[in-house]
Amino acid sequence: MKLMTKTLATSALLIAFAAPASAMVSSSLSQDVRSAVGSNSNVSVIIDGDKVTLTGYAEDSYAIAQAEAAAKGAGASEVVNNIFRTN
Repeated sequence: MKLMTKTLATSALLIAFAAPASAMVSSSLSQDVRSAVGSNSNVSVIIDGDKVTLTGYAEDSYAIAQAEAAAKGAGASEVVNNIFRTN
C-alpha cells in the first residue's frame, strides 16, 4: 500500500512539473509557425503531445513548407498539415 501511495505521489509531481514546460513549448511552437508563414496568413496550431496539426491558409507553397518545417524543428514527431494556399 505504501508503494502505491509513493507511486501516485511521484506521478502527480511529474505531471505538475511537466505542465508548465509543455505550455512553454506550445507557446514557442505557435510563434515559430506563425513567423514562418508570415503576416498575410492565418494558421492555427494544435498541439497534442508530440503531434502538431496546422490548419488555415498561407500565401504560397513556400510558406506552407516553412510552417511544417518549423513544427518539425520544434520536435514534433508527427505534423498534420491542413494549410491551404491562397494564391
